[in-house]
Formats: sequence, structure tokens, C-alpha cells
Amino acid sequence: MRFSEQILANSFGVCTAMSTADWSKLPVELLGLISSRLHFAEDCVRFGAVCKSWRISILQHGNYSCSFLPWLMRPQTKHESLRRFYSPFNGKGFRDSFVCKVILSASPCSSDCVIFAIYADNWKMAFVKPGDVSWTPLSCIHGHVDDAMCHDGKFYAIDTFGEILIWDLAGSFLKRIAFTPSRGMDNLVYVTTYLVELEGQIYAIMRLLFDTRITDTPCLTTWCFEIYKLDICNEKWEEVKSLGDWSIFVGSNHSFSISCSTYPECESNCIYFTDDFSGVYYKAVFSYDIGVYNVQNDRVQSLPQEDISDFAFSLPLWIIPSLS
Repeated sequence: MRFSEQILANSFGVCTAMSTADWSKLPVELLGLISSRLHFAEDCVRFGAVCKSWRISILQHGNYSCSFLPWLMRPQTKHESLRRFYSPFNGKGFRDSFVCKVILSASPCSSDCVIFAIYADNWKMAFVKPGDVSWTPLSCIHGHVDDAMCHDGKFYAIDTFGEILIWDLAGSFLKRIAFTPSRGMDNLVYVTTYLVELEGQIYAIMRLLFDTRITDTPCLTTWCFEIYKLDICNEKWEEVKSLGDWSIFVGSNHSFSISCSTYPECESNCIYFTDDFSGVYYKAVFSYDIGVYNVQNDRVQSLPQEDISDFAFSLPLWIIPSLS
């Protein structure tokens, strides 16, 4: 039994014996001790829902200020429109022209926030700033955009031609840097690249896939990943063979890194990935390609799925729960 469940059990027993107890008037110090020991997002939400004083306590003393481990947003099924969340770290599920991706330069509450969008099936990009009445297209895009990110006051995008494109936050094009991977691509059907920030540096995470329809599995399957770090000063990429004490999460919405010393539940030197490629074959296939890639031994382990849903209109997403 987890600490939070023990607290609830004890509270139920006390309530039975003392039905007139006013739980909103528990000592602030006691509430602080309890809330500081809650480490799961769902426990923090339940604790804060009891009453106003409990919510204030969880916001002041709880672990909400630290990022939670990511949840996976699962795709909707054929028979319902609800989206569900799943945590691979505790095995729990949680209920509760097309723009492909949106990237923010800052908090949406900030007056300095610039919003970048990838649209038109990843072939075009545009941006908008507070006060603008319309989107402004970005120039110098000649290919399919794999991924994009904001970093250190600039906007970066990487395309299928192996180039990274850089703009300032005013939308002015600055430069392009060639990206040349080391591994041969002759036997691969599909390759995509994600941009990730790790310890203040920009990394390109290249995902290599096989078409497994030849073995009667109608989907694309991840074979391995390659990792590169951008040397902006010398305008070149350096291949990286280990992530050390870090793990990286990649997917169609947002890719990010996590320190495994802070979150020991995460397996270090690994890449957690979701299935991004169901649209390649339209609605003819089901998708299975969600798993963890171990950088050290160059192996992929699939994450279990309770059922296989049609991903034609939605994809699983990584999110980081937050109470703020």
C-alpha cells in the first residue's frame, strides 16, 4: 500500500469514528508533511480536491513544482471519442489546412511568446506573435519538416534533406547546416529525425525503421536510433554513442530529455518512443511500434499494449503531468 493510500485508509477510519471532524482545519504542518510525500500526479490531484486548505498545501509543499514523469496519451478507439493516459512506470491508465505540430518559444501567458506551427502535412511552417492578426509563413523551406524546436532565442527545424534550418524569433532566416548521418540507409524504408535539448545542447535523434509487411506484420517497426550533437560554432554534427545518465522521449508532439538520477524509475541511456507513422499507409494498418531503445546494447524492447487501436486519426503522445 502506497503512503497516499494508507493516509486515505486511516482518514476513512477516523471519519467513521468521528463523523463531525472538520478535515479542512487539520494543522498546516501536518498537511505539509503529508503533501510533501505525494509523488504521483493522481495522488496530488485527489489530495488537492478535498478542500481549499488541502489544495493550498499541495501547491505550497507538494512535488508539483518538479516535473512529473511523462504519461502516454493513447489514441482514441473506433468506438469512443475519449482519450486515455497511460504511465509506463506504474502500469496505470488515466481517463479524463491541418496543423501537425505547434511549438512555443515561452509560456503562452508571456507577452513575448512566439508560436510556430508545422502544417500542410509537414511541408510548410508559419509563426504568429501576440497582437498579430494572421500567421506569417517562414521562408527557405524546401522539403518535408521532420521536427522543430525553440532554443536559446532561435527557432530550429530539420528536414528530410538532412538540413537544419535556423530562424530568429522575428521570423528572419539565419542559416542552414547540413546534417549527414553515418549509417547507411539502403535497407530502410523510413527515417525521421527528432530535435531534443539535453543539458543546454541541441541533439538530433535519428530513428531508423523497417517495413515489416514482408513478414506479415502490416506496420513500420523501429530498428534503432542514431544520436548526434550539434556544434553550432563549427556548423557540424558529432555522433554520440551514449546518453550517460539521461533518457530521451521522442514522439510526434514534443521530444525531451530526463535525468535518471532525478527520476530513477527511468532506465538511463535509453530512448522511449511512440508510434508516429500510421499515416504512411493510411487506414490499412494497425500500429505496434511503441517501445524503449537501449543505446548501450542497441536493442529495442516493445512496450505492452492492452489493445491495438486504429491510429488513422490520432497518435499516442508523451506528456509531462503538471499541477501548476
